[in-house]
Amino acid sequence: MLIIKRFFLFLLIFSSSCKYQHDNRVPIARAFDNYLYLDQLPAFENFNKEDSALFVYNFSNQWAREKLLFNKADFNIKETPIYIDSLLKIYKQSLLIHYYEQAIIQNYLDTVIHDSLIQSYYASNIANFKLKENIVKLNYIKIRSVAPNLDLAQSLYSSTEIEDVNKLKDYCLQFADRFFVGDTNWVSWSDFSKQFPIDYKSKKFNKNFFHTNKSIELVDSTYHYFIFIKDFKLKGTASPLEYVSWIVRKILINKRKKDILYNIEENLMNEAIENNNFEIYEENY
Repeated sequence: MLIIKRFFLFLLIFSSSCKYQHDNRVPIARAFDNYLYLDQLPAFENFNKEDSALFVYNFSNQWAREKLLFNKADFNIKETPIYIDSLLKIYKQSLLIHYYEQAIIQNYLDTVIHDSLIQSYYASNIANFKLKENIVKLNYIKIRSVAPNLDLAQSLYSSTEIEDVNKLKDYCLQFADRFFVGDTNWVSWSDFSKQFPIDYKSKKFNKNFFHTNKSIELVDSTYHYFIFIKDFKLKGTASPLEYVSWIVRKILINKRKKDILYNIEENLMNEAIENNNFEIYEENY
């Protein structure tokens, strides 16, 4: 910590001294002919003095390590026959192409995917959307055993009547620790079952379980758990469209990106051929 305090004192003196300034820039550190200037540091205005000194000290050390390592590498590379220049050219080319492609995509990509397109792609490729796990639609309530009128939750959690669902939602908003009832989404059964009391987590839930169990009530020392399985799909069967619609949308957008880039490349090729900027010397192979 003494080193940090001394460094901060040095920084104050160094920053206030004009003779160390380079074109009105205040140098903080030097590694060979490379300088780190105060205006190159990330903002640290909200630090106290000691934290500021520690930050500048650590940042300067990291900066110096990179510069010194580069200097050493550059010196040794000059004496070693490796293909750094070629690699840099390849990297620069790849980097420029990447940014150019991203700019093209940003300008031309239409990200609006209508439901009809999603449905059509799903129907044509349904074999590619097999479930890798069991999924369910369910009502779920986790509520403390001391909650008032617990019988209400017990009597309504398996109901699909709109009036009962609304009444249950009102009750859960007041007393439940967690719940989802009514119009719910598909969820992974393996992920969902992790919320079960520890005595039930090791229970095996095979396909027969889903066929024979709709209403499930679990209890531990603190909570009651009410689970009503409204629908389920088993591993290996076709995914419901609503469960994979976001994947289909992503596939269609990626396809549009590829089409845009392909068209750009084709246009560039045709233009180059027309302007005699591209030719293949077939006689040489």
